Amino acid sequence: MAQRFTQALREEYESLFARLAIRPERRSQVASIQARISDPSAVRKYAEVETKTGVPWFVVGIIHNLESSLRFDRHLHNGDPLTARTVQVPRNRPKGNPPFEWFDSAADALMMKGLHRRTDWSIPGIAFVLEQFNGFGYRNNHPHVKSPYLWSFSNVYTQGKYIRDGVFSDAAVSEQCGGLVMLRHMMDVDPAIAQRVNFHAPPDSADDSAPFPNTDGPEDTAPTPPERPEGTAPRYPGRYLQRGMEGDPDVKLVQQRLHDVRADPGTADGDFGEVTEFALKLFQARSSNLAGEPLEIDGVVGPETWAALFGPESIAPRRGDITPGEVPLPGAGTLAATVMDIAAREVGVREVPLGSNRGPRVDEYIRETGLDPAATSTPWCMCFVYWCFQKAAQHLNAPNLVPKKGSVHMAWNATQLLPAPVRFITAAQAQRDPSLVKPGMVFFIDTGAGRGHTGIVAGNLNAALETVEGNTTSVTGSREGIGVFRRSKRKVFDPSMMGFASYG
Repeated sequence: MAQRFTQALREEYESLFARLAIRPERRSQVASIQARISDPSAVRKYAEVETKTGVPWFVVGIIHNLESSLRFDRHLHNGDPLTARTVQVPRNRPKGNPPFEWFDSAADALMMKGLHRRTDWSIPGIAFVLEQFNGFGYRNNHPHVKSPYLWSFSNVYTQGKYIRDGVFSDAAVSEQCGGLVMLRHMMDVDPAIAQRVNFHAPPDSADDSAPFPNTDGPEDTAPTPPERPEGTAPRYPGRYLQRGMEGDPDVKLVQQRLHDVRADPGTADGDFGEVTEFALKLFQARSSNLAGEPLEIDGVVGPETWAALFGPESIAPRRGDITPGEVPLPGAGTLAATVMDIAAREVGVREVPLGSNRGPRVDEYIRETGLDPAATSTPWCMCFVYWCFQKAAQHLNAPNLVPKKGSVHMAWNATQLLPAPVRFITAAQAQRDPSLVKPGMVFFIDTGAGRGHTGIVAGNLNAALETVEGNTTSVTGSREGIGVFRRSKRKVFDPSMMGFASYG
Protein backbone atom coordinates (compact mmCIF):
# COMPACT_ATOMS: atom_id res chain seq x y z
CA MET A 1 0.00 0.00 0.00
CA ALA A 2 1.30 3.45 -0.93
CA GLN A 3 2.43 5.75 1.88
CA ARG A 4 0.03 8.66 2.36
CA PHE A 5 1.21 12.14 3.26
CA THR A 6 -0.81 12.40 6.47
CA GLN A 7 -0.95 15.20 9.04
CA ALA A 8 0.88 12.93 11.50
CA LEU A 9 3.69 12.41 8.98
CA ARG A 10 3.87 16.16 8.33
CA GLU A 11 4.22 16.82 12.05
CA GLU A 12 6.92 14.14 12.37
CA TYR A 13 8.99 15.76 9.62
CA GLU A 14 8.55 19.23 11.15
CA SER A 15 9.52 18.05 14.61
CA LEU A 16 12.64 16.22 13.41
CA PHE A 17 13.73 19.15 11.25
CA ALA A 18 13.29 21.55 14.16
CA ARG A 19 15.70 19.43 16.20
CA LEU A 20 18.18 18.81 13.38
CA ALA A 21 21.81 19.77 13.97
CA ILE A 22 24.58 18.99 11.50
CA ARG A 23 27.29 16.88 13.11
CA PRO A 24 30.39 19.06 13.66
CA GLU A 25 32.77 16.63 11.96
CA ARG A 26 30.59 16.70 8.83
CA ARG A 27 30.08 20.44 8.45
CA SER A 28 32.94 21.10 6.05
CA GLN A 29 31.85 18.17 3.88
CA VAL A 30 28.28 19.49 3.78
CA ALA A 31 29.52 22.96 2.88
CA SER A 32 31.70 21.55 0.08
CA ILE A 33 28.75 19.67 -1.45
CA GLN A 34 26.51 22.72 -1.15
CA ALA A 35 29.08 24.83 -2.99
CA ARG A 36 29.03 22.37 -5.89
CA ILE A 37 25.21 22.27 -6.00
CA SER A 38 25.10 26.08 -5.98
CA ASP A 39 27.77 26.52 -8.64
CA PRO A 40 26.18 28.77 -11.31
CA SER A 41 26.75 26.22 -14.10
CA ALA A 42 24.97 23.53 -12.07
CA VAL A 43 22.15 25.86 -11.00
CA ARG A 44 21.41 26.66 -14.66
CA LYS A 45 20.90 22.95 -15.37
CA TYR A 46 18.72 22.45 -12.28
CA ALA A 47 16.66 25.55 -13.18
CA GLU A 48 15.95 24.14 -16.64
CA VAL A 49 14.60 21.00 -14.99
CA GLU A 50 12.50 23.14 -12.64
CA THR A 51 10.99 24.94 -15.63
CA LYS A 52 9.86 21.61 -17.10
CA THR A 53 8.79 19.80 -13.91
CA GLY A 54 8.05 22.46 -11.29
CA VAL A 55 10.47 20.82 -8.84
CA PRO A 56 12.52 23.58 -7.14
CA TRP A 57 16.04 23.73 -8.49
CA PHE A 58 17.62 23.15 -5.06
CA VAL A 59 15.54 19.99 -4.57
CA VAL A 60 16.77 18.77 -7.96
CA GLY A 61 20.33 19.46 -6.81
CA ILE A 62 19.82 17.60 -3.55
CA ILE A 63 18.49 14.53 -5.39
CA HIS A 64 21.34 14.83 -7.89
CA ASN A 65 23.87 14.56 -5.06
CA LEU A 66 22.06 11.66 -3.41
CA GLU A 67 21.58 9.60 -6.56
CA SER A 68 24.59 10.35 -8.73
CA SER A 69 27.16 12.29 -6.65
CA LEU A 70 26.54 15.45 -8.73
CA ARG A 71 27.77 13.80 -11.93
CA PHE A 72 26.12 15.05 -15.10
CA ASP A 73 27.04 11.90 -17.03
CA ARG A 74 24.74 9.76 -14.84
CA HIS A 75 20.99 9.15 -14.64
CA LEU A 76 19.19 11.03 -11.90
CA HIS A 77 17.10 7.88 -11.32
CA ASN A 78 19.91 5.92 -9.67
CA GLY A 79 23.37 7.01 -10.85
CA ASP A 80 23.69 4.59 -13.77
CA PRO A 81 25.65 5.91 -16.83
CA LEU A 82 23.76 7.90 -19.46
CA THR A 83 25.28 5.72 -22.16
CA ALA A 84 22.48 3.18 -21.68
CA ARG A 85 19.09 2.82 -20.02
CA THR A 86 19.16 2.26 -16.28
CA VAL A 87 20.12 -1.17 -15.00
CA GLN A 88 19.48 -0.67 -11.28
CA VAL A 89 16.02 0.05 -9.87
CA PRO A 90 14.15 1.71 -11.52
CA ARG A 91 15.23 -0.37 -14.50
CA ASN A 92 15.03 0.40 -18.21
CA ARG A 93 14.60 4.18 -17.90
CA PRO A 94 14.09 6.46 -19.69
CA LYS A 95 12.36 5.31 -22.84
CA GLY A 96 14.13 6.08 -26.08
CA ASN A 97 17.53 5.33 -27.52
CA PRO A 98 20.82 5.96 -25.69
CA PRO A 99 23.00 7.86 -25.13
CA PHE A 100 20.75 10.25 -23.19
CA GLU A 101 21.05 13.91 -22.30
CA TRP A 102 21.18 14.62 -18.57
CA PHE A 103 18.25 17.05 -18.78
CA ASP A 104 15.93 14.52 -20.44
CA SER A 105 16.88 11.77 -18.00
CA ALA A 106 16.47 14.06 -14.97
CA ALA A 107 13.04 15.18 -16.07
CA ASP A 108 12.01 11.56 -16.61
CA ALA A 109 13.25 10.55 -13.15
CA LEU A 110 11.18 13.25 -11.45
CA MET A 111 8.06 12.87 -13.56
CA MET A 112 7.89 9.09 -13.25
CA LYS A 113 7.61 9.69 -9.47
CA GLY A 114 4.83 12.24 -10.07
CA LEU A 115 6.85 15.13 -8.68
CA HIS A 116 5.68 17.42 -11.50
CA ARG A 117 2.17 17.24 -10.01
CA ARG A 118 3.22 18.30 -6.51
CA THR A 119 2.72 21.83 -5.23
CA ASP A 120 3.69 21.49 -1.54
CA TRP A 121 7.35 22.45 -1.30
CA SER A 122 7.35 23.11 2.43
CA ILE A 123 9.86 21.31 4.65
CA PRO A 124 7.53 18.35 5.26
CA GLY A 125 6.52 18.36 1.59
CA ILE A 126 10.16 18.14 0.49
CA ALA A 127 10.86 15.50 3.16
CA PHE A 128 8.02 13.35 1.85
CA VAL A 129 9.21 13.73 -1.75
CA LEU A 130 12.75 12.69 -0.83
CA GLU A 131 11.64 9.70 1.22
CA GLN A 132 9.25 8.66 -1.56
CA PHE A 133 12.01 9.00 -4.16
CA ASN A 134 14.25 6.64 -2.20
CA GLY A 135 11.46 4.38 -0.96
CA PHE A 136 9.85 3.81 2.44
CA GLY A 137 11.88 0.70 3.32
CA TYR A 138 13.30 2.19 6.50
CA ARG A 139 9.91 3.40 7.72
CA ASN A 140 8.12 0.16 6.89
CA ASN A 141 10.76 -2.44 7.77
CA HIS A 142 13.21 -0.77 10.19
CA PRO A 143 11.28 1.98 11.98
CA HIS A 144 13.99 2.32 14.64
CA VAL A 145 16.24 3.90 11.96
CA LYS A 146 15.47 7.34 10.60
CA SER A 147 16.17 7.20 6.88
CA PRO A 148 19.78 8.24 6.19
CA TYR A 149 18.58 9.40 2.76
CA LEU A 150 17.03 12.30 4.68
CA TRP A 151 18.95 12.59 7.95
CA SER A 152 22.52 11.25 7.56
CA PHE A 153 25.25 13.62 8.86
CA SER A 154 22.89 14.93 11.56
CA ASN A 155 21.97 14.16 15.16
CA VAL A 156 18.74 12.51 13.95
CA TYR A 157 20.61 9.54 12.43
CA THR A 158 23.26 7.30 13.97
CA GLN A 159 23.54 4.01 12.09
CA GLY A 160 21.66 1.36 10.13
CA LYS A 161 21.60 1.26 6.34
CA TYR A 162 20.54 -0.69 3.28
CA ILE A 163 23.91 -1.73 1.87
CA ARG A 164 22.28 -2.81 -1.40
CA ASP A 165 18.76 -3.33 -2.70
CA GLY A 166 16.82 -5.37 -0.15
CA VAL A 167 19.82 -5.99 2.17
CA PHE A 168 19.85 -4.08 5.47
CA SER A 169 22.68 -3.84 8.01
CA ASP A 170 22.13 -2.50 11.52
CA ALA A 171 25.87 -1.79 11.87
CA ALA A 172 26.42 0.06 8.57
CA VAL A 173 26.70 3.84 8.69
CA SER A 174 25.78 6.07 5.77
CA GLU A 175 28.63 8.11 4.30
CA GLN A 176 26.20 10.20 2.23
CA CYS A 177 24.82 13.60 3.21
CA GLY A 178 21.08 13.33 3.89
CA GLY A 179 18.72 15.44 1.81
CA LEU A 180 17.20 17.40 4.68
CA VAL A 181 20.64 18.00 6.19
CA MET A 182 21.72 19.57 2.91
CA LEU A 183 18.50 21.58 2.76
CA ARG A 184 19.11 22.86 6.31
CA HIS A 185 22.56 24.10 5.32
CA MET A 186 21.28 25.62 2.06
CA MET A 187 18.59 27.52 3.96
CA ASP A 188 21.20 28.80 6.41
CA VAL A 189 23.53 30.16 3.72
CA ASP A 190 20.98 31.27 1.09
CA PRO A 191 18.09 33.46 2.33
CA ALA A 192 16.34 33.09 -1.05
CA ILE A 193 15.99 29.34 -0.49
CA ALA A 194 14.81 29.89 3.07
CA GLN A 195 12.13 32.28 1.80
CA ARG A 196 10.88 29.74 -0.72
CA VAL A 197 10.44 27.08 1.93
CA ASN A 198 7.36 27.49 4.10
CA PHE A 199 8.57 26.19 7.46
CA HIS A 200 7.56 27.08 11.00
CA ALA A 201 9.11 25.18 13.91
CA PRO A 202 6.60 23.81 16.43
CA PRO A 203 6.43 26.02 19.54
CA ASP A 204 7.77 23.30 21.82
CA SER A 205 10.74 22.37 19.60
CA ALA A 206 13.95 21.50 21.45
CA ASP A 207 17.17 23.46 21.25
CA ASP A 208 18.75 22.45 17.96
CA SER A 209 22.09 21.77 19.61
CA ALA A 210 20.67 18.88 21.66
CA PRO A 211 21.24 15.29 20.47
CA PHE A 212 18.12 13.51 19.20
CA PRO A 213 17.06 11.21 20.61
CA ASN A 214 18.89 11.17 23.96
CA THR A 215 19.91 7.56 24.52
CA ASP A 216 23.19 8.16 26.30
CA GLY A 217 21.99 6.70 29.61
CA PRO A 218 21.95 8.41 33.01
CA GLU A 219 22.57 12.11 33.31
CA ASP A 220 26.08 13.33 33.95
CA THR A 221 26.86 13.50 37.65
CA ALA A 222 29.35 16.37 37.47
CA PRO A 223 28.50 19.50 39.48
CA THR A 224 25.85 21.58 37.72
CA PRO A 225 26.90 25.21 37.28
CA PRO A 226 24.57 27.70 38.93
CA GLU A 227 21.91 28.92 36.52
CA ARG A 228 22.28 32.34 34.98
CA PRO A 229 19.40 34.60 33.98
CA GLU A 230 18.49 34.09 30.33
CA GLY A 231 20.58 36.13 27.92
CA THR A 232 23.39 36.88 30.38
CA ALA A 233 25.87 34.12 29.43
CA PRO A 234 29.09 35.66 28.11
CA ARG A 235 29.75 34.91 24.44
CA TYR A 236 32.70 32.73 23.48
CA PRO A 237 35.50 35.19 22.57
CA GLY A 238 36.48 33.35 19.39
CA ARG A 239 39.98 32.44 20.56
CA TYR A 240 41.63 29.82 22.73
CA LEU A 241 42.54 30.73 26.31
CA GLN A 242 45.59 29.00 27.75
CA ARG A 243 48.45 29.22 30.18
CA GLY A 244 50.69 32.26 29.85
CA MET A 245 47.98 34.86 29.23
CA GLU A 246 48.11 37.81 31.62
CA GLY A 247 45.51 40.39 32.59
CA ASP A 248 43.00 38.93 30.14
CA PRO A 249 39.31 39.79 30.86
CA ASP A 250 38.08 36.53 29.34
CA VAL A 251 40.46 34.55 31.53
CA LYS A 252 39.05 36.44 34.51
CA LEU A 253 35.51 35.37 33.51
CA VAL A 254 36.69 31.74 33.35
CA GLN A 255 38.37 32.02 36.75
CA GLN A 256 35.19 33.43 38.30
CA ARG A 257 33.12 30.65 36.77
CA LEU A 258 35.53 27.94 37.94
CA HIS A 259 35.12 29.28 41.45
CA ASP A 260 31.31 29.05 41.07
CA VAL A 261 31.49 25.36 40.07
CA ARG A 262 33.83 24.41 42.92
CA ALA A 263 37.06 24.15 40.93
CA ASP A 264 38.73 27.08 42.66
CA PRO A 265 41.52 28.74 40.61
CA GLY A 266 42.45 31.20 43.34
CA THR A 267 42.32 34.94 42.69
CA ALA A 268 40.35 35.96 39.59
CA ASP A 269 42.99 38.32 38.21
CA GLY A 270 43.01 37.41 34.51
CA ASP A 271 46.42 35.73 34.77
CA PHE A 272 46.36 32.18 33.35
CA GLY A 273 48.96 30.42 35.47
CA GLU A 274 49.60 26.99 36.89
CA VAL A 275 46.81 27.15 39.50
CA THR A 276 44.21 28.21 36.92
CA GLU A 277 45.36 25.45 34.56
CA PHE A 278 45.08 22.86 37.35
CA ALA A 279 41.57 24.09 38.25
CA LEU A 280 40.50 24.00 34.61
CA LYS A 281 41.75 20.44 34.14
CA LEU A 282 39.84 19.42 37.26
CA PHE A 283 36.67 20.92 35.77
CA GLN A 284 37.28 19.23 32.42
CA ALA A 285 37.78 15.87 34.13
CA ARG A 286 34.38 16.21 35.80
CA SER A 287 32.42 17.62 32.85
CA SER A 288 31.00 16.78 29.43
CA ASN A 289 30.45 18.67 26.22
CA LEU A 290 27.00 19.48 24.84
CA ALA A 291 26.79 16.05 23.20
CA GLY A 292 27.37 14.31 26.53
CA GLU A 293 30.93 13.23 25.68
CA PRO A 294 33.87 13.77 28.09
CA LEU A 295 35.79 16.99 27.63
CA GLU A 296 39.40 16.74 26.55
CA ILE A 297 41.58 17.37 29.63
CA ASP A 298 44.06 19.72 28.02
CA GLY A 299 43.92 22.79 30.27
CA VAL A 300 42.84 24.95 27.32
CA VAL A 301 39.54 26.84 27.05
CA GLY A 302 38.10 26.27 23.59
CA PRO A 303 34.43 26.42 22.52
CA GLU A 304 33.50 23.07 24.09
CA THR A 305 34.96 23.93 27.50
CA TRP A 306 33.49 27.46 27.31
CA ALA A 307 30.03 26.00 26.62
CA ALA A 308 30.41 23.54 29.48
CA LEU A 309 31.24 26.46 31.78
CA PHE A 310 28.69 29.01 30.59
CA GLY A 311 25.97 26.99 28.84
CA PRO A 312 24.95 26.34 25.21
CA GLU A 313 23.65 29.87 24.64
CA SER A 314 27.22 31.17 25.06
CA ILE A 315 28.24 29.55 21.77
CA ALA A 316 24.86 29.44 19.98
CA PRO A 317 25.48 30.69 16.44
CA ARG A 318 23.72 33.81 15.31
CA ARG A 319 22.57 34.23 11.72
CA GLY A 320 25.63 34.71 9.54
CA ASP A 321 28.03 33.41 12.19
CA ILE A 322 30.21 30.37 11.75
CA THR A 323 30.12 27.77 14.49
CA PRO A 324 32.37 28.81 17.40
CA GLY A 325 35.69 27.05 17.08
CA GLU A 326 35.16 26.27 13.41
CA VAL A 327 37.84 27.60 11.08
CA PRO A 328 36.14 29.05 7.98
CA LEU A 329 36.42 27.28 4.64
CA PRO A 330 38.57 28.93 1.95
CA GLY A 331 36.92 31.09 -0.66
CA ALA A 332 35.74 29.57 -3.93
CA GLY A 333 38.35 29.56 -6.68
CA THR A 334 41.33 29.56 -4.31
CA LEU A 335 44.00 26.89 -4.46
CA ALA A 336 42.92 25.52 -1.07
CA ALA A 337 39.27 25.22 -2.11
CA THR A 338 40.18 23.62 -5.44
CA VAL A 339 42.48 21.09 -3.76
CA MET A 340 39.76 20.17 -1.24
CA ASP A 341 37.24 19.65 -4.03
CA ILE A 342 39.63 17.48 -6.07
CA ALA A 343 40.57 15.39 -3.02
CA ALA A 344 36.90 14.89 -2.10
CA ARG A 345 36.18 13.52 -5.58
CA GLU A 346 38.89 10.87 -5.06
CA VAL A 347 37.31 9.45 -1.89
CA GLY A 348 36.48 5.83 -2.59
CA VAL A 349 39.55 5.02 -4.72
CA ARG A 350 40.93 1.61 -3.67
CA GLU A 351 44.11 -0.33 -4.30
CA VAL A 352 43.89 -3.20 -6.79
CA PRO A 353 44.45 -5.69 -5.29
CA LEU A 354 43.92 -4.43 -1.76
CA GLY A 355 47.16 -4.11 0.19
CA SER A 356 49.34 -3.94 -2.91
CA ASN A 357 50.05 -0.18 -3.06
CA ARG A 358 48.97 -0.51 -6.69
CA GLY A 359 45.91 0.02 -8.86
CA PRO A 360 45.04 2.12 -11.93
CA ARG A 361 44.36 5.33 -10.00
CA VAL A 362 46.99 4.70 -7.32
CA ASP A 363 49.59 4.26 -10.05
CA GLU A 364 48.61 7.70 -11.39
CA TYR A 365 49.27 9.27 -7.99
CA ILE A 366 52.69 7.60 -7.77
CA ARG A 367 53.77 8.44 -11.33
CA GLU A 368 52.93 12.13 -10.75
CA THR A 369 55.89 12.37 -8.36
CA GLY A 370 58.22 10.77 -10.91
CA LEU A 371 58.29 7.35 -9.25
CA ASP A 372 57.70 4.00 -10.94
CA PRO A 373 54.85 2.13 -9.21
CA ALA A 374 56.06 -1.15 -10.65
CA ALA A 375 59.61 -0.76 -9.32
CA THR A 376 58.76 -1.01 -5.64
CA SER A 377 55.81 -1.23 -3.30
CA THR A 378 55.55 2.51 -2.70
CA PRO A 379 53.54 3.97 0.21
CA TRP A 380 51.57 6.61 -1.66
CA CYS A 381 49.99 9.05 0.84
CA MET A 382 52.42 11.84 -0.15
CA CYS A 383 51.98 10.99 -3.82
CA PHE A 384 48.21 11.46 -3.40
CA VAL A 385 48.71 14.91 -1.85
CA TYR A 386 51.11 15.98 -4.61
CA TRP A 387 48.71 14.68 -7.30
CA CYS A 388 45.77 16.67 -5.83
CA PHE A 389 47.81 19.89 -5.76
CA GLN A 390 49.11 19.24 -9.28
CA LYS A 391 45.56 18.90 -10.63
CA ALA A 392 44.46 22.02 -8.74
CA ALA A 393 47.45 24.01 -10.02
CA GLN A 394 46.73 22.95 -13.59
CA HIS A 395 43.07 23.92 -13.21
CA LEU A 396 44.03 27.39 -11.92
CA ASN A 397 47.00 27.78 -14.30
CA ALA A 398 49.25 28.24 -11.27
CA PRO A 399 52.51 26.63 -10.10
CA ASN A 400 52.43 23.57 -7.85
CA LEU A 401 54.63 24.47 -4.88
CA VAL A 402 54.35 21.11 -3.08
CA PRO A 403 57.76 19.38 -3.07
CA LYS A 404 57.77 16.62 -5.68
CA LYS A 405 58.56 13.87 -3.21
CA GLY A 406 57.14 10.46 -2.43
CA SER A 407 58.49 10.58 1.13
CA VAL A 408 56.55 12.38 3.87
CA HIS A 409 59.67 13.39 5.82
CA MET A 410 61.50 14.60 2.70
CA ALA A 411 58.49 16.69 1.68
CA TRP A 412 58.14 18.17 5.19
CA ASN A 413 61.84 19.03 5.37
CA ALA A 414 61.80 20.58 1.89
CA THR A 415 58.67 22.60 2.72
CA GLN A 416 60.44 24.35 5.59
CA LEU A 417 63.04 25.71 3.16
CA LEU A 418 60.56 27.17 0.67
CA PRO A 419 59.90 30.94 0.44
CA ALA A 420 56.49 32.64 0.56
CA PRO A 421 53.72 32.07 -0.31
CA VAL A 422 54.49 28.63 1.15
CA ARG A 423 53.96 28.74 4.91
CA PHE A 424 54.51 26.02 7.49
CA ILE A 425 53.25 25.77 11.06
CA THR A 426 54.97 23.54 13.57
CA ALA A 427 52.95 21.28 15.85
CA ALA A 428 53.87 23.46 18.83
CA GLN A 429 52.59 26.59 17.09
CA ALA A 430 49.36 24.85 16.10
CA GLN A 431 48.78 23.63 19.65
CA ARG A 432 49.19 27.16 21.01
CA ASP A 433 46.61 28.42 18.49
CA PRO A 434 44.68 25.62 16.69
CA SER A 435 42.86 28.19 14.54
CA LEU A 436 46.10 28.55 12.52
CA VAL A 437 45.27 25.20 10.90
CA LYS A 438 43.12 26.04 7.90
CA PRO A 439 41.15 23.81 5.52
CA GLY A 440 43.26 23.16 2.43
CA MET A 441 46.49 22.77 4.42
CA VAL A 442 48.51 19.55 4.49
CA PHE A 443 49.26 17.78 7.76
CA PHE A 444 52.49 15.83 8.37
CA ILE A 445 52.75 13.02 10.95
CA ASP A 446 55.84 11.14 12.15
CA THR A 447 54.99 7.44 12.58
CA GLY A 448 58.49 6.44 13.69
CA ALA A 449 61.54 4.78 12.12
CA GLY A 450 61.84 7.53 9.52
CA ARG A 451 58.31 6.96 8.26
CA GLY A 452 55.39 9.31 8.16
CA HIS A 453 51.87 9.94 7.00
CA THR A 454 50.13 12.92 5.42
CA GLY A 455 46.82 14.14 4.09
CA ILE A 456 44.72 17.20 3.32
CA VAL A 457 42.83 19.12 6.02
CA ALA A 458 39.16 19.50 5.02
CA GLY A 459 37.88 21.08 8.24
CA ASN A 460 38.94 22.23 11.70
CA LEU A 461 36.38 22.37 14.49
CA ASN A 462 37.78 23.05 17.95
CA ALA A 463 41.14 21.42 16.99
CA ALA A 464 39.38 18.26 15.72
CA LEU A 465 40.30 17.80 12.08
CA GLU A 466 38.37 16.39 9.17
CA THR A 467 40.83 15.12 6.58
CA VAL A 468 41.04 13.41 3.20
CA GLU A 469 43.92 10.93 3.09
CA GLY A 470 45.41 8.46 0.66
CA ASN A 471 46.98 5.11 1.56
CA THR A 472 44.86 4.90 4.71
CA THR A 473 41.78 3.13 6.10
CA SER A 474 38.45 4.52 7.21
CA VAL A 475 38.88 3.29 10.79
CA THR A 476 42.49 3.17 11.96
CA GLY A 477 44.03 5.80 9.73
CA SER A 478 47.04 3.59 9.11
CA ARG A 479 49.74 4.84 6.74
CA GLU A 480 49.60 1.40 5.10
CA GLY A 481 45.92 1.53 4.24
CA ILE A 482 44.06 0.49 1.14
CA GLY A 483 42.51 3.60 -0.37
CA VAL A 484 41.41 7.23 -0.20
CA PHE A 485 39.16 7.93 2.78
CA ARG A 486 37.61 10.90 4.55
CA ARG A 487 38.49 10.76 8.26
CA SER A 488 37.36 12.70 11.32
CA LYS A 489 39.69 11.44 14.07
CA ARG A 490 42.82 13.58 13.60
CA LYS A 491 43.61 16.11 16.32
CA VAL A 492 45.81 19.18 16.28
CA PHE A 493 47.11 17.94 19.65
CA ASP A 494 48.17 14.53 18.28
CA PRO A 495 51.65 13.94 19.78
CA SER A 496 52.90 12.44 16.50
CA MET A 497 52.02 15.58 14.52
CA MET A 498 55.07 17.34 13.00
CA GLY A 499 53.18 20.29 11.57
CA PHE A 500 51.05 21.75 8.79
CA ALA A 501 51.79 23.50 5.50
CA SER A 502 49.97 25.94 3.25
CA TYR A 503 51.11 25.97 -0.38
CA GLY A 504 49.47 29.12 -1.68
